[in-house]
Amino acid sequence: MVKSAGTGPGERQLLGPQTTGRVYRNLSAPQYAIQHHYDLAVPMRDGVHLRADLYQPRAPGRFPALVAISPYARQAQYLSMPVGMIEAGQTDFWVPRGYVHLIANVRGTCGSEGIYAFGSVEEHRDLYDLIEWVAAQDWCDGNVGMIGVSYFAIEQLYAALAQPPHLRAIFPWSGTIDWYREVIWHGGIFSGRFFGLYFNTLGMVSKRGGAFFRAPFFRFANWILKQPLIHQRFSHPPRDPFKVFNSALFLDYPPHPWDDIFYQVAVEHQLYDRFWQERDISDRLQAIRIPIYLGADWENVGVHLNSPFLALERLAPDARWRVGITPRGGLQWPWESMHLEALAWYDHWLKGRDTGIMEGPPIRYFLEGAGEWRATESWPLPETRWVDLWLDAEGMLSVHRPQPGWRDYLCLPPTIRRARNTNRPLIPTMLAWDSVPFTQPVEIIGPLVLYLEARSTATDTDWIVKLCLVTAAGAVHDLTQGWLRASHRAVDNTRSKFYRPYHPHDHMDPLVPGKTTAFAIEILPIAQRFDPGSRLRLLLTSVDSDRFAMQALSHYPLGLPACNTVLSTSRLMVPLISGSLPGANDRP
Repeated sequence: MVKSAGTGPGERQLLGPQTTGRVYRNLSAPQYAIQHHYDLAVPMRDGVHLRADLYQPRAPGRFPALVAISPYARQAQYLSMPVGMIEAGQTDFWVPRGYVHLIANVRGTCGSEGIYAFGSVEEHRDLYDLIEWVAAQDWCDGNVGMIGVSYFAIEQLYAALAQPPHLRAIFPWSGTIDWYREVIWHGGIFSGRFFGLYFNTLGMVSKRGGAFFRAPFFRFANWILKQPLIHQRFSHPPRDPFKVFNSALFLDYPPHPWDDIFYQVAVEHQLYDRFWQERDISDRLQAIRIPIYLGADWENVGVHLNSPFLALERLAPDARWRVGITPRGGLQWPWESMHLEALAWYDHWLKGRDTGIMEGPPIRYFLEGAGEWRATESWPLPETRWVDLWLDAEGMLSVHRPQPGWRDYLCLPPTIRRARNTNRPLIPTMLAWDSVPFTQPVEIIGPLVLYLEARSTATDTDWIVKLCLVTAAGAVHDLTQGWLRASHRAVDNTRSKFYRPYHPHDHMDPLVPGKTTAFAIEILPIAQRFDPGSRLRLLLTSVDSDRFAMQALSHYPLGLPACNTVLSTSRLMVPLISGSLPGANDRP
């Protein structure tokens, strides 16, 4: 029997959800052993050479190829460590099933020549050259796809925009189309926990090189980690995925270009300017002409969740696409989930097999709380009833418009340090509003908006929102989040939807202290069933922590102390699908 990863008997068992709840047919079966060639030099048109590792079936003939490329160490992609950079896909799944797996590094990283410049024109031009080089090799049959999540997925989108003739389809699951809004500056607030260490990590890893990650220590550790009982412990992502990075960030790295890039994204380009416009492909997606499979998991709020929904509105009307949104924890590290779904996709588009991947409604999503997959033709769901829940002065999410009132909370950034004997503040640093317990099953599916009426004693403040499910037993589960810096509150009505405000983030408009001001805060989508006795909770603060933020993606605080006041004229717009909230103000 050929050694392979998968879900069948005798295979190394892959972690995470593997399909969107469907059973596919005619899928390629494992039948090939694997051979590899390390550190291939792939020429680019300007003379730079990218380095790549080639894994191919140990058999004569030509095969379709799947290309994975990123700044992350290609030499470490074989590891089973629960580290967020091991995202190129599982070679021992793809190669035995008759695919070449080529893992490359973008220029200036991990042995590739040139200088890394974070999404540069040269980096994206290289994608065209790399795809066409792969297609011309004697081990490739001319059909090329791409694989990998996160940065690997983002590169797939750019490659599709470059339109290399031999790129037949892409599977950019858990990608990003707008670096500024989706990943780095949430609502104009810098995602510092992530990007305070991200470029340090890239620099440190890139300096170490292939010999480091292929050393006997790592190979032995990998053997241990792949033992089934140990490997199974990584079936869900850690609560704080950055602890591993923090513990490893003691090795040095060169300041150029890594510190230069950090200062670019964190200091020099705090507004959505030309730097970010060049890295935002939202308005270019309609140029993608090849089949595209988009997706994310409901947990990945702070990085990739919104991309599939944003992209759907921008793809060409005749585009061939599918979307899959998996259960919470569907994106774990090393990335092993959704491989069967991707196999059905690529067997169809690269091998011409009838797998059934294009049958049925194009959007499939997992309904949390019900434990079942649903399918729809469009998003938001056509049966949505938009319900207003008011933030009353008693801390309730009310279906009735409340009497005039307000609630105060204190914004006290950690930079404001007082003596040890300081008394507790007289007002809280966070506010909560709860719905009444549901009396019947209720399904809330889709995007949400918080229309906040508030004032502050400062000239600027941050609004950081989190929605939670509170069970009948009192357990609290995070659902989703939204963010907005008050000075970034301007809305571009020409690009907004009534269910998703669009903030240009191209200028700052300071607050007038004490003046009531309106804010429209996008809250990322959910698909959640609430059982009888459970409640919906809204939390609002201005300084988050690793414990408060989902996936521990906390933000750099603004630094201005303030007393913030929330008026009872504020409301949360909720996408209600089934069940009812008695007396709710529904809008078609």
